[in-house]
Amino acid sequence: MTRTDAGPEKAPVADLVVRSTRVHTGRQEIRAQIAIKDGRILAVHDLGEQVVANRELDLGDQLVIPGLVDTHCHFRDPGFTYKEDIASATRAAASGGVTTVFDMPNTEPPITTPDRLREHLDHLDRNSVVDYGHNASAVNPSLIGELAAAGAAAFKLWMSYDVERTYPHSPATAVTDRAVLYQAFEQVAATGLPLYVHPTDHELYNLMSSRAKASWGVAPASYARSFRLGDSVAFNAAVATLLEFQRSVGTRLHVLHLSSVEGIRMVREAKVAGRSVTGEANPFAMFVTNDWERIEKRGPFVLGQWVPPADNLAMWEAIVDGTVDVIGSDHAPHTEEEKLPGWQDMFAAPSGSPMIADYLRLMLTAVYDGRLTLDRAIELCCVNPARLVGLAGRKGTIEVGADADLVVVDVDHIAPIDGSTSLYKCGWSPADGLVTRGKVQRTFLRGVEIYREGQVLVDDGFGQPVIG
Repeated sequence: MTRTDAGPEKAPVADLVVRSTRVHTGRQEIRAQIAIKDGRILAVHDLGEQVVANRELDLGDQLVIPGLVDTHCHFRDPGFTYKEDIASATRAAASGGVTTVFDMPNTEPPITTPDRLREHLDHLDRNSVVDYGHNASAVNPSLIGELAAAGAAAFKLWMSYDVERTYPHSPATAVTDRAVLYQAFEQVAATGLPLYVHPTDHELYNLMSSRAKASWGVAPASYARSFRLGDSVAFNAAVATLLEFQRSVGTRLHVLHLSSVEGIRMVREAKVAGRSVTGEANPFAMFVTNDWERIEKRGPFVLGQWVPPADNLAMWEAIVDGTVDVIGSDHAPHTEEEKLPGWQDMFAAPSGSPMIADYLRLMLTAVYDGRLTLDRAIELCCVNPARLVGLAGRKGTIEVGADADLVVVDVDHIAPIDGSTSLYKCGWSPADGLVTRGKVQRTFLRGVEIYREGQVLVDDGFGQPVIG
């Protein structure tokens, strides 16, 4: 409602006040009133205090959390916009409570030069519904300093590329030469920005995929097993290389896709030693590809990498104990038509799947199932991703001075995920059919309600850059 009883001596001090008996600030859950002015949080008051504002929103006992920060997104734009584009992806993000996104450089053309980065940031500015940054490619070490100056939020590399398919893991964004990789570490270290690496040893994975094909053919089950042959040696060898380069150079290393016993052990030891190493886990591994029956049932629509039982246990222990710092959606859509041939040959079909609208629901369900606490879920999805990209205190938290990015959650909502009713351009989800508890009801970005109950309420381009 709108206050009408404030005289001159009680001039409104806030544009909006949001009240709830359940506000999770990113540190703790409290009963609070959030006073918002000019897009930022002016104050966080106890419920009993008198707060004057132009507008008031009383949410009763609905859960309010900070907007999610997703540092790992593939928006397929430019070059593959029939799968997804920035506008459709960020609308889906808003529906999932994600208010800040950072997309990846495996586009066409790939974001490998300063000019391409500037063009891409302009494209994001015109189309993104939520706030944004971009993780530029570090494939050319000589350009890393210029890319940082042009506005890169972080840098991304793949250590392998696809052999039987041209996308999504292109040679144009991969570094398989260790000397070049080492130079990328050196140049990124000089910028002070993080380096995200997809750890798969190219030669070892080619060997293991050849062995999988010889043993089981090219169907989805063979593809799933190929990543885990030799007790995940292709993954673990890559992690070992990355950690040795980090030890030598001091780069801020962010290891993606942590989901093997040995890889997690190595990252944990590096962190205990005080090294500048962080780790990421992904919702598809946590909730989808750790279920062999689901892989058999949905095949190309969930793959991805299989997470066997021992690795799954280690991954979840790392998520709970802090070895994993960040949950990144790894939102990576393809069309159903592209996925279907994977039933015959998954090695030739594209891997990856949409996830940005679903992963908060999956995380909340894990909370209600007792697998992790709400504190930890918000730390993983909001607080730590913001810290990773230098936005601590501005994004991913509800505190004075932060952007007023708020998510209102209906904690009583229980229903299966249905990608056909989502805002995904591709119209499906790898989590289809999984019953979840908790769903985003409303999303606010910088104090403006951008999403409510299935509808995006702002125009494309409402998002703003968070870097530079």
